[in-house]
Formats: sequence, structure tokens, C-alpha cells
Amino acid sequence: MLYIPTLHDIESLRTGDSAYDAFGRMATIVGEVYKAKDRNGKLFAHYYTQMSENSTCSMGMKEGELVRHVGTSAKFNSWQLDDIERDMLAKGERVREL
Repeated sequence: MLYIPTLHDIESLRTGDSAYDAFGRMATIVGEVYKAKDRNGKLFAHYYTQMSENSTCSMGMKEGELVRHVGTSAKFNSWQLDDIERDMLAKGERVREL
């Protein structure tokens, strides 16, 4: 699934929530969720998800930008993802099935 988070999605992200991990699966956020704005004023979040009993994986997402992970990169190259993101934004889509 392709997903473009909104400002509200990023603002409301908390420890214990489910969010995409680096492999494109939904996983539980563990530890602190770090949030800040980029130089263009877009809010982004960096967090860790539980992978197993003893391991975590870092991930991040930014408002208004396609969430990229191993799953999306395995199916599309960077310019294709850029095109998909532009098309989704132009159509007002936040979610698209692969």
C-alpha cells in the first residue's frame, strides 16, 4: 500500500501506535517519537518499531510525502515513486493500493 501522511497523522503519532516499519509492514512504535519541521516547514517524525523481542528498526515519515520503505523500493525506482507521489497529491489521494 502507498501512503501519504497528513500533518494530523504526523502530529498524532505516539509511542504504542501502529505505523509502517522500514519493510512496509505495520508495527508497534516503541520508545520516543521525535518530531521536527524541515527547512520548508513540513513536519516529520522519526521513530522505532518493534521487529522482534530484542530488536527495533528506525523509520520516518513526513507530511505530504510518500512513505518510502523496502517494499516500495523493491517495486519502483526513485523517479517512479516521485511520479506516483505527484499523481496521488494531484488527485487528493492519501492511500493507494499497489
